Amino acid sequence: MPAIALDRWLQHLVKHLPVAKEGRDPEGVHQVRVAVRRLRVWLRLAGMRVLEDDLAWLVRAAGEVRDLEVLLQHPDLPKAFRNWAASRLEQARAALVPLLDNPRLAGLLQALANLPPLDEEAAKARLKRFVRQAARKAEEWRNQDSIESLHALRRALRRLRYAREWLGLDSQDEKALQEIFGQVGDLSFTLRYLAAFEAEGSRVPAAYKRQLEAQLTEALEAARAAWQTHQADLG
Repeated sequence: MPAIALDRWLQHLVKHLPVAKEGRDPEGVHQVRVAVRRLRVWLRLAGMRVLEDDLAWLVRAAGEVRDLEVLLQHPDLPKAFRNWAASRLEQARAALVPLLDNPRLAGLLQALANLPPLDEEAAKARLKRFVRQAARKAEEWRNQDSIESLHALRRALRRLRYAREWLGLDSQDEKALQEIFGQVGDLSFTLRYLAAFEAEGSRVPAAYKRQLEAQLTEALEAARAAWQTHQADLG
């Protein structure tokens, strides 16, 4: 039977771990997280629970570093907010580096390298689970109309996209939605970090905050419109 090995994305992970550890190129942490998420989907397609917690641990460990790196790529951050975010990024990187030297990570890489290939026919049968999960998250978003439920749908769409790509299937609709929903994610976590900044007694110009809030409203409207356009094509 046809089989799908995880070698490509395992090698991608191994290649970018030193870049993430060095901390000079934001692509290091980003590509580590992409590789880990793709590997988690591979495990689900294989029907395996083994190593799931370890992969989730690595994604979480790099989460704040990635958020702050994305935040600092915005060209219009007020100076005081930018300096605060840069200082917080240094702290997050300092916390991440020891984890990348942790024996748990070395054991995870070794265990992944020893997994047998994925049976393609079995994986195709499990693809339906990803479609159903995206449908459930979409229903929750319709009912709740919250940013949190939209984020949950975006994560489900990302998993569906990666599952389809592992199987060599087209994933353009999932990718398009993921990117549009990502605008909501970027703006919402920018506002979240801004709230943390202001909680420490600092301030940004009121016009800047109003601009972010207006952009978030527009991004939410774009997300709803995109869902109406693409939802029937998923799966």
